[in-house]
Amino acid sequence: MKETEMTSNHMPNDARRMARIIRMSRAMAWVTLAVAVGLPLALAITAVADPAGFDRWLVDALSAGSGTILTPTARILCIALGVIPLTLIVTGLLILRRLFLGFARGAVLVPESGRRLRRIGVIVALLAPVTIVAGSLASLAASWANAPGSRELAVGLSGNDVLAVISGALLVVLGWTLEEAARIADENRQFV
Repeated sequence: MKETEMTSNHMPNDARRMARIIRMSRAMAWVTLAVAVGLPLALAITAVADPAGFDRWLVDALSAGSGTILTPTARILCIALGVIPLTLIVTGLLILRRLFLGFARGAVLVPESGRRLRRIGVIVALLAPVTIVAGSLASLAASWANAPGSRELAVGLSGNDVLAVISGALLVVLGWTLEEAARIADENRQFV
């Protein structure tokens, strides 16, 4: 088979693969935007529309004792501490959206994709320890008004937390790899 025949036979597959990447990336850009906007909005609406239900959810999310009743100060502290990991999540989703938008434009093997992937990795790796610390402090704040001896400090570490840190580190390394691959591809294009 001649080289030109081989190239022309592979082009439709390459075009189909790229079209699939573009199509999926466009959809995921919308999904990440919807979650980045919807998650904080849903929490805010719940806090305003059903404060008692929101308090029950906070107490449950913090693994606080069933007798814990949130004071206004404890509620504010718990929400403020919860905003820290929520901010990381929303930031990660917005960076992920920019990565998908780049892919949707066909900018797959470019240095910026590697940098964005690396930033997402850092956020994923940080999310577990930040959530553990914020949740621990929030559990203490939630139970601060309890009688002495009834205050709680809940600290939890799960396999999911360890997996998140390792996955974040993997994304950082993949980001570096993608950035390096893009640099090499650019150098190769300049030689042609």
